[in-house]
Amino acid sequence: MSEDLRELEQWLGRIQGGLAPGRRRAAAVKLGQALRRANRMRIGANIEPDGGDMEKRKPSVNERSRVRQKAGSRMFRRLRLAKAWKIEADADGVEIVPASAAIDRVAAVHQFGETDRVGRLRNGRVIRAKYPERRLLGISDQDQALIVEVAASLLDPDAG
Repeated sequence: MSEDLRELEQWLGRIQGGLAPGRRRAAAVKLGQALRRANRMRIGANIEPDGGDMEKRKPSVNERSRVRQKAGSRMFRRLRLAKAWKIEADADGVEIVPASAAIDRVAAVHQFGETDRVGRLRNGRVIRAKYPERRLLGISDQDQALIVEVAASLLDPDAG
């Protein structure tokens, strides 16, 4: 997979070299929007970039040990929104980044499987939970095809 990405990057670099800087930035924005849309759809469907399902959410219980929220419900309500992800594009490339520190923290905790604070007990002690690793952002095989489509649209002289 990494060899395929390297070849794709070299091919895109050759295309990019023949474009003016303004046109390269516009292409980077277009590519960033397409990749952001693909990643948002995947996050909403709880599917990792490699195509496998994300680990299900654990059931949430209240003080009386009654289920408040069923296990396996949809996750990442706010991460599915376009405004949660900024596109930073210039003539040299594109990057999709969280739009705020809160989004960044939630995404990092799940992407890397970290431990995070989930609340406090009445006596003030912090409740922490270890989250399973759920890959949110990445490039799938469909995304590689999408990148090729965007690059092909750049070669079309009628593309605006």
